[in-house]
Amino acid sequence: MKSKVAPLEGVRVLNLGGGWAGRVAAMLLADQGAEVLEIKRPDRECRLEDALLERGKAVVTLDFRDTHGRERAQSLARGADIVIDNLGPGRAAGFGLDDRSIRARNPALVYVSIPGFAEGSPLAHTAAWEGTVAASVGVYTDIHALGPLLGGPPIFTAVPMASAYGGVHAAIAAVVGFAQRLKTGRGERIEVPLADAVLSAMALLIMKVDGQPRRFDLPPIDKAMTEVAFPILRQFHDEMSEEQHGRIRGYLATFGRPQFGNHRCSDGRYIFINAVDHVHHAKACLEVLGLLNDLIAEGMTVGSPYEEGGEGNNISYSAGLRPAWVARLKSAMSARFLTKPAQEWEGLLRKAGVPATVVRSTDEWLDVPEALAGGNVADLEDQEYGPVRMAGRYVSIEGSAITSPALRSRRMTDRFEWSTPRLQVAPTAEPPGKMLSGLRVLDLSNVIAGPAAARILAEFGADVIRIDPPAPQAGPRMTMWFGIDVNQGKRAIVLDLKSAEGRSVLEKLVRQSDVVIHNFLDRSAEKIGISDQQLRQINPDIISCQVSAWGGPHGGPFKDDPAFDPVLQAATGITQRYGTKDAPVLHGIASCVDYITGFSAALGIAQTLVSRQLGRGGAHVRTSLSMGAQLVQFPFTVASERAARIAEPSGQQAAGYGVHYQTYRTRDGWAFLACRARELGQVAGLLGATEPTEGALSEVIAGMTCMQAADCLRSIKTASIVPVRRLDELRACATLEKSEQFQSGEQHLAMLRTAHPSGYQVSLPLPTWYRLQSKAVEPLSAAHAPGSHTRSVLAEFGLSDAEVDGLLTRGVARESWSILKHYLPH
Repeated sequence: MKSKVAPLEGVRVLNLGGGWAGRVAAMLLADQGAEVLEIKRPDRECRLEDALLERGKAVVTLDFRDTHGRERAQSLARGADIVIDNLGPGRAAGFGLDDRSIRARNPALVYVSIPGFAEGSPLAHTAAWEGTVAASVGVYTDIHALGPLLGGPPIFTAVPMASAYGGVHAAIAAVVGFAQRLKTGRGERIEVPLADAVLSAMALLIMKVDGQPRRFDLPPIDKAMTEVAFPILRQFHDEMSEEQHGRIRGYLATFGRPQFGNHRCSDGRYIFINAVDHVHHAKACLEVLGLLNDLIAEGMTVGSPYEEGGEGNNISYSAGLRPAWVARLKSAMSARFLTKPAQEWEGLLRKAGVPATVVRSTDEWLDVPEALAGGNVADLEDQEYGPVRMAGRYVSIEGSAITSPALRSRRMTDRFEWSTPRLQVAPTAEPPGKMLSGLRVLDLSNVIAGPAAARILAEFGADVIRIDPPAPQAGPRMTMWFGIDVNQGKRAIVLDLKSAEGRSVLEKLVRQSDVVIHNFLDRSAEKIGISDQQLRQINPDIISCQVSAWGGPHGGPFKDDPAFDPVLQAATGITQRYGTKDAPVLHGIASCVDYITGFSAALGIAQTLVSRQLGRGGAHVRTSLSMGAQLVQFPFTVASERAARIAEPSGQQAAGYGVHYQTYRTRDGWAFLACRARELGQVAGLLGATEPTEGALSEVIAGMTCMQAADCLRSIKTASIVPVRRLDELRACATLEKSEQFQSGEQHLAMLRTAHPSGYQVSLPLPTWYRLQSKAVEPLSAAHAPGSHTRSVLAEFGLSDAEVDGLLTRGVARESWSILKHYLPH
């Protein structure tokens, strides 16, 4: 029997070193068997997260300032398939390692550049620290659910969203670029700006649907309050007393959702539940608590989450509950949770299919036995730190000829040569098109992660067909409102896969497709005929992808439990770090875990596509929210007895990592200062501070505008101070009316406002996180309502008009959801 190979075996990757994002990208390629050489500066400080970031790589130490070091790096680049540049603006060119210099000798090279801000944009030459990028795109103002309403000082987060999301996007760009090279023999330069990468995660926070129904506002309060009163209150935030702030928070609490959030249990621990906007979850949660019958007797009902209007008493429509019912639910649920310990409630709720978790720290998550059993976390022997507990492989791929390799420790080496023969590619005369043109994808997933994976493939030109069931279980926020973003670029059909006839139609689609994506649990997938084994019997070369909630590389005891982004935040330490142990705080809606999980799935599909193009066949791709939750906080998902992790600023009062790296108040607003710790004295002197202390710096910066402070620091290339921006400010200056107005060399972010099938004007980010040298950034088609393309798609797959009519008559196929009266229910 022929042994299996790794999906990316034979692919050579050179990471020029630099920041976290490039190292994350290279790690994700090494995890799938690519030969990765990573260059390390001689003066780079060693830290515990290196054991994670450098796993599977050969690490060489080179000084680019030395002629010999530059020549060795240039020689390696000339033999590479992929080069990743995260060195900073203009630095690679100064060392002869830019794409033009390398591709002159290696024209088939895929070169991925990861600047902080897009080249040619106003911020292009700004020293782009992690915090600098985050401050510039609303992370410190809009991640907190009430931040956009209440204003106040920025809230720092240690979660490295720029590097995590930038790293995943860079890995996708590299692999998709290499897939194109395998077809055409042509190389490509792709730019992945970190600010744009963060915006890809913030899409649902910055998205604007003009005049949308109030139920989709967060919180769902009167629009006169959100559009008039709160903007005024935000301006006077600092002048208001704590009592006044408390009254405002009390008002907002009346619009809370007790079925979504933290509840203290008998042991003092918190349980987090996410039982809203769903056909079954709210009812099941109250049944487990023993409250459902009493609440119904008192006047509550169990209706549809798609209900419009109503009496404000529908348990399944949480955003529509009257304040009195919100208060009643909160009181009853809080009292009941205090009767058992958190771990017991977690077991009871999950057994009933309710997304729930004990709120844990990251250290506690790393020690969960079930996480170790599933491979969600793993132990790896490191040559410097000994046994290191870390996140497991983020994406797992298994096919008849390929398998993801076991995790491998990093290897320090002084060999400056490639160990594998270079893959030979014959150029073709294939006409230029989008990178994934001709790839057909069936998307059976819902909510965010799976749909986001399919949308990424659409951004590269894949033909994506969304298949919805006749009766959705998730509510309208998760299907329709989220879908405005994640279902762009897709055609939409409705098909009943619970019927034998519907499954027969699906077989026809699968035979003529390349990829199937879903987020069903194993047992549910098998019932409707989309398990990997069932799909492979229909189409042996199919690439199937499952996005689960808890599944690890080995599956694990949690793999059949449902969950959503906020649940995994709570389970893995994110909410505790953003808040405290006694007051965990949600780190954004969807912008933390969901999108990075979906993008990881897209990466796995692209890696499998490369393997298939190399003659290794199709395969099954798996990832989960539990893996995405660890990837987004990668520096903290490591533990060793020999070394401590980097510091973890936490809580709602956090300003940064220290005097040299934190938020400051300026004369015209808030700003974020970042520099090397050793440069603080020089920075303080240039700003006119009497000493390099927080007090002295705060005093002098408060008397300047942000621009004046930035002008003072221009002589230090590695220091910057930038305004802390809110997302509404970004949207106001970045929104275009026509995509043709976007100039990639002048803007570092862009949004497009257009008429939408929902009947509203919608503003969404343009996909500027991938900037190809050979292609302009283009918008995707809008997300249409379920079933909008049922008739035309089925005809395209060879069904006659009579056959389609019959399917529609029998309800096997449909052209709409009967439960959906409006695209966005009122």
